[in-house]
Formats: sequence, C-alpha cells, structure tokens
Amino acid sequence: MRVLPLTFLACAVGFASAQTPCSSLALHEAANRVRGIQEQLKHVQVEELDDTVPPAVSDQLVQLKNALTTAADAVLSCAGRSVSPVEIQNQLANALHANPPEPASGSIVSKDDHRFDEALGSYGHNLRVQVRRPPNFGELLEVEFSTNIECGEDHMLLIYAPQNSAWKRQLRWQAPPLKEISDAFGDFFFSAILSAPEGGNSGLRVVVAHGTPWCTSRFSAFDIDILALASDSQLPKLLWHTKRGYSRGDFDARLKSSGDTFELQVNDIAMDPDAFERHVVYRYQVGDRGEVHRIQPIATNARGFVEEWLLAPWSEAEQFLAQPSLVALQAVHEQLNPPTESHAEFVSHRYGPVRACSAPKTFQVQIDSTLKTIVPGKPGRESQPLQSRYFHVRELANGYLMVSAPAEADPACNGPDLMSATSN
Repeated sequence: MRVLPLTFLACAVGFASAQTPCSSLALHEAANRVRGIQEQLKHVQVEELDDTVPPAVSDQLVQLKNALTTAADAVLSCAGRSVSPVEIQNQLANALHANPPEPASGSIVSKDDHRFDEALGSYGHNLRVQVRRPPNFGELLEVEFSTNIECGEDHMLLIYAPQNSAWKRQLRWQAPPLKEISDAFGDFFFSAILSAPEGGNSGLRVVVAHGTPWCTSRFSAFDIDILALASDSQLPKLLWHTKRGYSRGDFDARLKSSGDTFELQVNDIAMDPDAFERHVVYRYQVGDRGEVHRIQPIATNARGFVEEWLLAPWSEAEQFLAQPSLVALQAVHEQLNPPTESHAEFVSHRYGPVRACSAPKTFQVQIDSTLKTIVPGKPGRESQPLQSRYFHVRELANGYLMVSAPAEADPACNGPDLMSATSN
C-alpha cells in the first residue's frame, strides 16, 4: 500500500495562506509558462506503452502543475465571491488553450487529421479544466486540472474558499513526482466534501478517489484519501488512506456522498475466474474524530456480499457478522483470505449454488476452494482441495449479515439455485 508522505502535503499546500493580488499579468505569465512546458514535452521521445516516466518528463510535469496552480490563483484573485464556476472555467480554458475537442467515442482518427492532435497528445497535453461549486458547499470552489500521460491522464485538485472579499486557496492535492504512470491520479478522479461536527470550512473533510493508469492490464488499483481541510495556513491532515483493486472495463466507477458518508462503486476481479468481474460497493462513514468505518451495503446480492466479506480486511469483515459466530468466522476468513506477503501459496475459489433457506431472508452461498502451493523443484503448483463452505447470510434493510459458515450444507436451505455460477 502506497501512502503519500506528509512532507509531500507540505510541499503541495504550504503556501496556501498567501493571498494573490489581482493581476492580469500573473495569468498571462502563467499561461505562457504552461505553453512553454507543453512545447518542451512534445520533443520528449517516449516508447509506446512504456510504463516508466522519464525523469525529465517527471520534472516538467511538476513545473506544469505549479504553473497551472499559479494560473488558477491569478484568475480567482480577480473574482468576486458570487462568481460563476463557468466563468472561471472559461477564463482558464481560454488563457491556457484547455478543453480541446475530442473525437467521437469509437471513431478512428487518421494521422492526417490534425483536429485532435492536442487531445491525443502524450505527456502534458489534452489539458482540461473543470470548475465547480461542490454540492451543499456552494461557498467553495473546486478547480480540477488534468493532462495526458502515457496510457491515461493525471489529475490535480485545488479548493478555494472566500476570505473577506477575496478567494484563498485551501487545498492542493496531486500525485507525487511520477516515476511510473501508475503513480498518477487517473483513470477516474472523483472528489467530495463531507460535513464535520465542528462546522465551518475548517472542519470539512475532503474525499479524493482515483484510479491507477496502466498500459496493459484490464485490472488495476484505486486509492481513496480522506483529508482534513483547513481554512488557514495549517497543512491538511491525511486522516485515512486505502488502496483496493478494480476493473478498468465497461463499468464506470462513481462516487456519491451525503453528510458524513461517501460511497464508491466499482467493478473488481471475481474470485471465480469464470465470472470474471464482480460489483463492489465501498461505503464509509467518517466519525467525529476522523475515524473511518465501512458500512453497509458492501455488495448488491448475497454472493457478492460473501465474496467481498472474504476478500476485505478482517477489520472491515468483522463489522458484518453475527457476534456469537465471531471466532469461527474469523478462522474461516483467515483460511480463505491468507496474507499476500508470500506468493508461495494462495487460495482459489469457485462459485457454488445460492439457495434460499427456510428461515426468512436467509440464504446459503456455497464456495468451493483450493489451496495451491509452489513446491521447489516442481513445475506449476500443487493443488489441495479445501472443505467447501456453506455461508449463511441474512438479508438486512441495507445489506447482509454473515451468520455462519459450516462445512456441510443445511437441509433447510434446499430451494433452487438463485444464481448461475458465472453471475454476480
């Protein structure tokens, strides 16, 4: 798991307390700086599908983000408190030559068609800016920049709050200098602002969720960071961070928030290779002291709940079980979700039937598992079948509860199979 160092946070927001005086010259100079860096990046030779970011490119991307921040500061320094986000966005887009037209989805662009050169360019190009007032926090302004990198894009978030008759930057959140494209903040990039018990801007929490660009694999990893937003020059505090897996396939990830909770929905790789993907709900609540708890729902059906319960860290899984079965269920969780530090052995899984039980709103989910072990000197892996488990889950108003996981099927759960082996 990669956690951004606090020293980087200091670099990112250390000068947020300085209020930039209104100056059209500052925007002009910043825009020239942006275009100059983009011109330099055009001449950098990068191999197609190369996951490594050349050091010179990495340095120039840092300078580019600095120039973009200066441009945003300059525009906001001349804006009133009631300014329209569209107005700010248009000023930045015009000055920076941002938001170029893109080809239609699925279309084939000829090399001789130069209308989309900027949008299809590599590092530092296809500059896009979006300005918005976050829902329920309309006194704030969010400015999001993104530029192309190899096989994806990289995003940066700025948040401004009104102070007296001017705007003051409260947060700048971006990736550390890129060594590989997977260090960037893409494929998707979402942010949300949560309420806090203290009230006022100083008590707000900012959630940022982003994917990981990659050139080859359909499956990658995403990060969620929760930041404490300060209304003065204090550095934002990284309250919480997690890194999980997701599929970069046909399902579009989405983030929504309300009050002190947020929810990210993604697809991820399924335990059963025949099913390929599964749908996962990452819903969290942030407490008064910044503590973060995963809450229901975690999936959209009984089998998905069992799968996510098995694959989630125990600190989360133990919140969704019947307490009398805690010890037995922890042993099952440890057996079927072994630590990943060693690749000498791992557990593979196959779906079995999902049947309704005689008890109301109770389902039996069968999972067949195999322990695969590397034996030195032998090709491949040795396979050892494990006991099948019959997970009993109870449907709740907002999710499911893990009740038990016996090694024998319950005769009271004898209804028809409610799900095919490949559906999830």
